[in-house]
Amino acid sequence: MLRGGPGTRAAVVLSTLLLSGAGLAAVAPAAAQAASASTAAGASVSVLQAAPDVYMLTVDGVNIGVEVGPDGPVVVDTGPASASQAVVAAIRKLSDKPIRFVIDTSADADLVGGNGSVANAGLSLAMIDPFSAGQTRQLAGRISSPDAGTGAPIIARQAVLVQLVSQTGADYSNGGLPSDTFTRPQDTFYVNDGPVEVVSLPGAHTDGDSAVRFDRADAVVAGAVFDQTRFPVIDLAHGGSVQGEINALNQLLNTLVFGHTPVLANTGGTVIMPSRGPLSDQDDLVGYRDMVATVSARIQYYIAQGKTFQQIQAADPAQGFHSRYGSDSGSWTTSDFIEAVYKSLMAERKTHHGRQG
Repeated sequence: MLRGGPGTRAAVVLSTLLLSGAGLAAVAPAAAQAASASTAAGASVSVLQAAPDVYMLTVDGVNIGVEVGPDGPVVVDTGPASASQAVVAAIRKLSDKPIRFVIDTSADADLVGGNGSVANAGLSLAMIDPFSAGQTRQLAGRISSPDAGTGAPIIARQAVLVQLVSQTGADYSNGGLPSDTFTRPQDTFYVNDGPVEVVSLPGAHTDGDSAVRFDRADAVVAGAVFDQTRFPVIDLAHGGSVQGEINALNQLLNTLVFGHTPVLANTGGTVIMPSRGPLSDQDDLVGYRDMVATVSARIQYYIAQGKTFQQIQAADPAQGFHSRYGSDSGSWTTSDFIEAVYKSLMAERKTHHGRQG
């Protein structure tokens, strides 16, 4: 099924033409796909079926969501650029149809670095619709692009596009930029016999976060707001905040993730893909939300007591969670998390006091 009405479809095609300009990779038969996977560049992709027609691909520790069906794969996040060909090969093992949509949950390079290669291995559904195909041919003639309209549209919040084009030295000549952006709270479309909901989670990890719900399969791809391997990364420079993170986790729990009854059975319910770590459920998400809220409340208490940042660090507000989420080395340490929460709460405090003044 197509996304939106004729006007929407034409807009999607035009955006793709202007931003990607990339060629269509042919979809090979299943036997050829299996052979290509073995020759893909060095990355190893593990595949786990998360729900009916929904799979979690993991490469270099990053999780990628893939829904398959009669219309073709829908891919949520694409992983690092270095593994993109291996990811495409793995998707082709799951479906012999072209990739139809790519959805970005953030602008993190390790989550969406493979955008160009994965999108270019697909084909917009607009290309098989007589009305939109005619419009595409007309648009192609106007802008003289030999590959006009090819490739799967990349869907993301507008803030993701802004972040990507603002990166110093960024090169998206391979069509890796989002071509279909939105600013409203939710973007929903119908494909593979069911709705796909892309839900805004603003001001959490960054100001561009979103989560994706595959309604038919009762599966959610949570994106960077839920990382089972570490404390959440609060990217203050790109609009992240600890309260936004807590709000995002609550929104997931209250509107996108459901448990089955009776509760005592503790079986079934929505399956959740974190950005990293094992496939999860409602209980895992509740535990993660409670951890973030607890650390935030502790730091808030110390701030109210007039403690300095050094004193707060010494008090170890993340105690009890180190073994599960903490790290003393790497790109995001426990100390980094505590500092980000502290700065976020202090900024919120200043804003609140400024409004009262």
